[in-house]
Amino acid sequence: MATIIFATIGDPTGYKVVEYFIQNKKPVSSKVSYLALKELLCQDTSQPQDIKTVAIIGISTADSFKRISTTGNLGCNCDDYNSCSKCIIDKAKEFDVRADEFIVAPNMYKNFKSKPDYYFTYVYYSTLKILENEENLTGVYLDITHGVNYMVDLAKEALLLATSAYASGKEKSVTFKVYNSDPLFRDETGQTSKGPYEIREIEKRTINPLLGLKHVTTQILSRISVDSNYFQNLRKDKVINDITKITKSTNALDNGLFVYFADKSSEIQKIMESLESKMDIDMEKCSDSQKCDDEIRIEFKPGSYALLHSLLYIALRFKAKGNCLDINMLKEFAEKYADKVTRTIIENEIDISIEKHKDKIGKEKKLLREITKGEKIERGSQRVGEKEGEGKSAEKRGFEKRILYAHGGLPEAGTYVYEQDGKICVTYGDKIDEIENQL
Repeated sequence: MATIIFATIGDPTGYKVVEYFIQNKKPVSSKVSYLALKELLCQDTSQPQDIKTVAIIGISTADSFKRISTTGNLGCNCDDYNSCSKCIIDKAKEFDVRADEFIVAPNMYKNFKSKPDYYFTYVYYSTLKILENEENLTGVYLDITHGVNYMVDLAKEALLLATSAYASGKEKSVTFKVYNSDPLFRDETGQTSKGPYEIREIEKRTINPLLGLKHVTTQILSRISVDSNYFQNLRKDKVINDITKITKSTNALDNGLFVYFADKSSEIQKIMESLESKMDIDMEKCSDSQKCDDEIRIEFKPGSYALLHSLLYIALRFKAKGNCLDINMLKEFAEKYADKVTRTIIENEIDISIEKHKDKIGKEKKLLREITKGEKIERGSQRVGEKEGEGKSAEKRGFEKRILYAHGGLPEAGTYVYEQDGKICVTYGDKIDEIENQL
């Protein structure tokens, strides 16, 4: 088992050595609670864990080192982001803020000018990359003890989004926990009390592929419901030409239309590559004190980038192997990524409409209605006032949104079936635009 403890860090220059404990375990001394948490968790030898630590520090921490400098110099070269980040990490270690990895994220404080959105996106993207590189990951913990202001909330939301995308995209089940210690207090002498202070688990949830998917789709749809132009900047940045496709794709993912993503995998991959190519951070130091008061301006990407990235990350999970989304794979997707109702509908459609007629399926792609030969007429496909069996023949009827969803994304008038390498494959083929119009 592997666990990663992420921790938000504020101003490390004022941290004191105190004692921390969890539950009934023997207290340990540390300046930072997350290192104590790691040591305390490792005391449980009955459940050995590989625990890694990651410290999330705002770039404005450079100002903290400036304030304690006897020379009055910044102490960190903040002319560019990389050198500034490296200096901050080195300085933090001098104050016993140690970790296996560090994330120096863009935040706002005094001369450091950025946006909360940039902090959120940077933490999301950075933490997801760390999660990807860890094998056998079962736990993602966040210690918010030392975090300050908006960074605590945004770090939690960013890490939760990253963990959700990871769990769904990599088909994992991950335990997500949030820890916070009791606040430090002063003793009768006016000095910071040694404690001990309890590190408390304040939140716990298990994120499996379905719950990760639902978290991502809920975040996107809720943002769009508040601001229909939330993703407009992605069109301006030429990441995606039609932002309505974000809503359509989110609806498709939320309703288990896995065939849609198998058919669109090449297009999705190109959008992902375009998005990731723009995830660069820019820093500009203004030296003209009369105009900008020595501001250090930091540019990154808004939260819309993080949300779209998480959507694409999951969507790429449904890429078909060898250009064939076979029905067994579709059943597996339904089992792990669809709610109980949607899963039952998909399995039922495969059993009744496809497997029952497998002897009629050949290498030529045919619409499902041609295979069933009008054996059943999809309710809702007839015109208003028209009874089943009247009007257009079953072979010529189309479908509408309720038909698409009622049949688990496998409408007879929009789904092609064919045989390839002994497998029965499904695709929307040239009906993909019709499908997309119903989303």
